[in-house]
Amino acid sequence: MTDPHAFELVLHHRYENPQPHDLSGHGSLGYAPAARAEGRDGRPGAAVFDGAGDRVFVPPTPALTRPGGLRVDVSVRVEEFGHRRTLVEGYLSFAVFVERDGTLAGSLYRYQEWTGVASRPGLVPLDRWITVTFVAASDGTMFLIMDGETVASAYRELGPPAGVEWPFGLSVGAWPDADRRVLKGRVDELKVWRAFAGPRGSM
Repeated sequence: MTDPHAFELVLHHRYENPQPHDLSGHGSLGYAPAARAEGRDGRPGAAVFDGAGDRVFVPPTPALTRPGGLRVDVSVRVEEFGHRRTLVEGYLSFAVFVERDGTLAGSLYRYQEWTGVASRPGLVPLDRWITVTFVAASDGTMFLIMDGETVASAYRELGPPAGVEWPFGLSVGAWPDADRRVLKGRVDELKVWRAFAGPRGSM
């Protein structure tokens, strides 16, 4: 289910680059990014989120708005808990976040409610870089992976994940439609994948 060959990369940001960009070629540009910090310890520069209002906003592109299997990969360093911290959320589509007790969670918006999967409490460390992957396949299977290890999985009869909606699109580091659930920490890379449209899009 986590095979990257089953998905098409539709957004790829590296936040060492301060300009709006998308390395996937789908035009999923990130605007109004948080402040940048210089890289260290062999890592690239990162977007810094203040826990109050910083975000990266991505308007919906055709590739982001189409429904179907979903995979999100985000490289993040959480610096403070305190309340739910959004890593990345697609408006009326999906969310990946960290709860106040260090629980890592991923969720889908289907049938006018959020349903998801969550790790054990205390999983997410503070002040350490981690790579988080959330996979939601079209058959209803969901996975949460941290640093290459599956930390939660579930099956939900939800159908294919919905596409990201207007007007709020995709938001990195904050709730899409308000300055709430804002990340206190840093993000240096984000990838969003969707199932291939057409015959290969069974995921």
